[in-house]
Amino acid sequence: MNQYQFTVEQIEVDQSKLSVEVSVTGAFDPQVKNPRIAIIFDNGTQTRRIPILVCSYDKLEDGSFYLYAKYAYDLRYIFLNQPYNEQITMYFAVLYGDEEYVHQSFDLGSEERMKKHPKSTAKGIQKPGKDLPYRVVFSEDMTEVRLVSDMTLYQESGLKRILKSVGGFLFVLWRALEFCFSVLLMPVFLVDACFSAAGMAPRKAQIEEDGLIYILKHVRWRMDNFTGMRIGIYGSKLGAMMLMNWIGRHRPIKQKYVTFFSNRRNDLTGNFEFVYNELKKDPDLQFRFVLSEKETKQMKFMEFMRIGYYFGCSKVILVDDYLELMFMMERRAGTSLIQLWHACGAFKTFGYTRLGKEGGQRQDSPNHRNYDYTTVSSKEISRFYAEGFGLSLEKVVATGVPRTDVFFDDDYRSRVVKRFYDRYPKLKEKKILLFAPTFRGNGKNSGFYPVEQFNVNRLYEQLDQEYAIIIKHHPFTKERHKINKEYADYIIDMSSNSELNDLLFVTDLLITDYSSVVFEASLLDIPMLFYVYDLKQYVATRGFYYEFETFVPGKIVYEFEDIAPVIQAEDFHQEKIDPFKRRFFDGLDGQSSKRTAALIYKCLQG
Repeated sequence: MNQYQFTVEQIEVDQSKLSVEVSVTGAFDPQVKNPRIAIIFDNGTQTRRIPILVCSYDKLEDGSFYLYAKYAYDLRYIFLNQPYNEQITMYFAVLYGDEEYVHQSFDLGSEERMKKHPKSTAKGIQKPGKDLPYRVVFSEDMTEVRLVSDMTLYQESGLKRILKSVGGFLFVLWRALEFCFSVLLMPVFLVDACFSAAGMAPRKAQIEEDGLIYILKHVRWRMDNFTGMRIGIYGSKLGAMMLMNWIGRHRPIKQKYVTFFSNRRNDLTGNFEFVYNELKKDPDLQFRFVLSEKETKQMKFMEFMRIGYYFGCSKVILVDDYLELMFMMERRAGTSLIQLWHACGAFKTFGYTRLGKEGGQRQDSPNHRNYDYTTVSSKEISRFYAEGFGLSLEKVVATGVPRTDVFFDDDYRSRVVKRFYDRYPKLKEKKILLFAPTFRGNGKNSGFYPVEQFNVNRLYEQLDQEYAIIIKHHPFTKERHKINKEYADYIIDMSSNSELNDLLFVTDLLITDYSSVVFEASLLDIPMLFYVYDLKQYVATRGFYYEFETFVPGKIVYEFEDIAPVIQAEDFHQEKIDPFKRRFFDGLDGQSSKRTAALIYKCLQG
């Protein structure tokens, strides 16, 4: 990285807090909107890649750029289940445009900046003290920073450990007594609720219902306040799950159990379907399923109990998306948890990559971090999934994405196409335009797409009715387009009743924005158009792993009125598709299910 200068402006350790400030200067590239910096932490047994939050990125008058980033890390949460480490080695990675530079050499900031805190130099080291359990050492070639600890500062005495255990037991006992007292006080809470419902006492504003429902919720609110606990149906479900998990963890591990958990789907589809079809060839394996697309709180009582039990005793547990219940329970040694993530490639930033940003994970969050493995489509993106999930790099395995095997199955393609046109015979007269955008918002509860930004009726008219338009919104999106009755046979919203992969087999043109469907579409060489009316805002609030404008395999348009002219001119930049798919898929062979099954067998064999 000779054309860039990387400077460690400040680095400071205060007990378990590590504060880092860095800057980068170099030749400005106008296509780079989203440069990123990461620290790779290595304690000898685990490697963790964590971003440094970019605070400013500016073009200077001389044609260079200046990038400044900083963040404060809690060293107790860098490595999973290893809060204290005798030595941590740190080095830096800079991603500018399509190039990443790892083990970046660095200079130290000026004395004026560095003197504000204790520091080390390459020629000397800082002595640890009561407030500084780590001393900072720079490598001779100025590519690494080492944090060296006096572990005696961390070690608890036997008495402290005993007091901590006793304190935990007393806390649980006190909570139980509080709950019993709250039950005894229920008549008092009931009288208070009746007075409030009758208007003779202040009403709890957050309770919108009236009558008996209001009274019951008011009583629960009083009990919640008294005990400091959430008392209700959801709490009972969690309690039952924890109990069943305890029972499962104290039974022998079911050595042939492979359990499928999903909070994304009700049926055996997606990656689960293809992995199951591969595994079921083995008559010795036993399969268990808990599949529900409901909000976690709305899942059935029995589903909570089954999740708790199977999580405690199944040899292999498979998930295909975020499932918060997985991170509330203790992982049992001897079992394996594998994330068969539903998306291909690496597009929008997620998880710990968004550290310090809205919607990102907290440093102390356990989410995603207890996977033994996660599968991805290529080695190219392994580093980003490791970063996003907070995993050590070796836990990310490029098996390929099982559900993409259908794109290499000509018989399957023929069946899907026939079934589609049998159901929609009028569409044989048209080319098929698939509109498949992703959602805005922060997740399942807040996801939306502003349908007014894409006037589907007007586009149909502008294209002289040459194309039929299929709409496929993300499952998180609840809004729907209003389709004119006279166009109802040729503009069809299939958001709630069709598998996106299957729709690609009949698609002549894909219009999307930031959806990962671009990866699957590339496997079929489908022309793509990227309608991104809010790109600047999306980059600023969400961000990408790659520079969007040079990354996507198709034409980009920013205004709705530009869509029809581009389609009529067939200006889709299709030459970008082949290098794109070869970058993000290692095995273009339809064997991803077999490779994933091999990983599962590796876990079954211990």
